[in-house]
Amino acid sequence: MRRLAYVGSLLVVGWVAACGGGAPQGQGGGPVRPARPVQLVEVGTAELPRHLVATGVLAAQEELVLGLEVGGRLATLAVDVGDRVAPGAVLASLDERDLQMALQRARAALAAAEARIGVQQGADLDRFDVETTPAVREAKAVLTEASLNRDRVATIVQQNIQPGRELDVAEATRAVAESRLQRARDDVRTQLADAALRRVELAQADKRLADSRVLAPWAGRIAARHVTAGQVVAAGAPVVTLLRTEPLRLQLRVPDRAASEVAIGQLVRFTVDGPGTADQALEREGRVVRLGPSIERGDRTLLVEAEVGNADGALVVGAFCRARIVTAPAEAVVVVPQKAVVSFAGVDRVFTVEARSKTDPTPVAKGRIVELGRTVGDRFEVRRGTAAGDRIVADATGLAPETPVQVGN
Repeated sequence: MRRLAYVGSLLVVGWVAACGGGAPQGQGGGPVRPARPVQLVEVGTAELPRHLVATGVLAAQEELVLGLEVGGRLATLAVDVGDRVAPGAVLASLDERDLQMALQRARAALAAAEARIGVQQGADLDRFDVETTPAVREAKAVLTEASLNRDRVATIVQQNIQPGRELDVAEATRAVAESRLQRARDDVRTQLADAALRRVELAQADKRLADSRVLAPWAGRIAARHVTAGQVVAAGAPVVTLLRTEPLRLQLRVPDRAASEVAIGQLVRFTVDGPGTADQALEREGRVVRLGPSIERGDRTLLVEAEVGNADGALVVGAFCRARIVTAPAEAVVVVPQKAVVSFAGVDRVFTVEARSKTDPTPVAKGRIVELGRTVGDRFEVRRGTAAGDRIVADATGLAPETPVQVGN
């Protein structure tokens, strides 16, 4: 049975060969592929600005750890992580009872000190006239009386009406009066100094009361809080961390070979990585405002900072960004339709139509390797591989090199 099956197989093969079965044969013995209809398009140009591609992160304009200058029990903590705050908003405050009593004591002590010298509240102590105080006026009156008495006694002694010791007593009395006047003036000056000291103590008590509250110095968002309400905190202990998010800093790293192209004031366009594709990301703009002082030794890059508006609060600190720094105004670049490019194994090609060889005029697709740049609508920028004016296949989808083609109108 096996021999019969083998003989049958040979008969079938022989019959097929005798009938001339199989595909049509071309030059070289291979099958002839049907010509694919194609249309040609001329490589054009477009005006595009030259830019430098970089990546980076968004950083806060300022980051500030806020604390209290006085210690005490935290009575209120009015914010939490992520909250937006306005300038001057009260973020936290201490129990103020002790501070209020200290302020009242300072006010009472100042009032007593001013009353002792007869100065009005709030008067300029530097311009206060010591001679107008009651104590000084009284001492001056006593001195005047002692001086008159001394002159009268001197006259009587000269007339030998009274002995000379009476003049000595009058001289001593007058000297005591002068000393008391000087002491009265010194006492008033001391009281003035005490009143000035009381004013300083009142200002300090008032400042301590003000320092018992944490105020937002500018608008921003709360990044962290370090205490809770009811906790006893020491002076200087951190309470909250505040980020200034308008504007933001876009911190980019530019390779050293391209650092000379970047300058302050250049436009920066960027997108933020997030849900969706890069094409769906909203493009934003900023301006270069700062350049790093030196090239980083580790990765040979220059720090470039751009200022980015964030009035809507949509941008988040720490987000990763893809940016393009516009380093030159618009210039003509070569562009081709996206459908004209075929990518395979990381290699991009466009196709021209040429004769298969010098001896075979059959039109076939000839691939050209190109280097692509930016995407411009439905076209690609071509940096090298083809030039403006070249005619290429308009739609090369699925096209392979050496494919026979038929060019249509």
